Amino acid sequence: MSTPPSPALHFSLRQWSAWAPGLESREAWLAWDGTLPAGDSAPKVAAMPAMLRRRADRLGKMTLETLYADDIAYQGQPLIHASRHGEAARTVPLLQSLAAEGKVSPQAFSMAVHNATAGLFTIATQTHTPVSAIAAGNETALAGLVEACSQLADGAPSVLLCFSDEPLPTLYQRYADAPEAPFSLVLNLVAGHGFSLVAGAAGGRDATPLELLHFLLGNGAVLPLAMRGGWQLVRHTA
Repeated sequence: MSTPPSPALHFSLRQWSAWAPGLESREAWLAWDGTLPAGDSAPKVAAMPAMLRRRADRLGKMTLETLYADDIAYQGQPLIHASRHGEAARTVPLLQSLAAEGKVSPQAFSMAVHNATAGLFTIATQTHTPVSAIAAGNETALAGLVEACSQLADGAPSVLLCFSDEPLPTLYQRYADAPEAPFSLVLNLVAGHGFSLVAGAAGGRDATPLELLHFLLGNGAVLPLAMRGGWQLVRHTA
């Protein structure tokens, strides 16, 4: 049996859910080869009351679909929503309106902030769970895991870690520094020693949330997570 290094942040994966165009079932994800999904479709989010559901754009609907998944069976645990770009599709029109008219729609602004979708979910489920919103550039996967592991180490019995993103709007696409795809995924993490986050390795790279999911669903031993600090995710097996 391999033993995780004692100073590492560690966790076990209890359950997961994911949604992307063309990858709309658990079986599709389990057979997924890691190719980036593409498409314009959006989930129906049938589990959410229509009055709240209609406030969500595609990114929000993808996020909500994975949070409502039967496999997750949400029980009010702390929620972390990590998204590199957030509601960029809403933000661009707001900025254009601000530049042209000097004002923006309060309702449109309220759904453009980074924690809007997570807040919508807690309203719909009538829970008072702590919510954290994270955006950390190309280190968003690492930042989400560090936050989740820290909450587990602080005593949370389980944490929901949600990643979601979609390609940047046309206006900003020339600034994209990595291939992008529409997706959402939720990891139900618990205290345990299934995986460890360790720092200090040489030759790392910045992994995306989709690469993180592909690693978790596979059987690889190590996933380089971030160049800065040499962070890696290590799998521990019996």
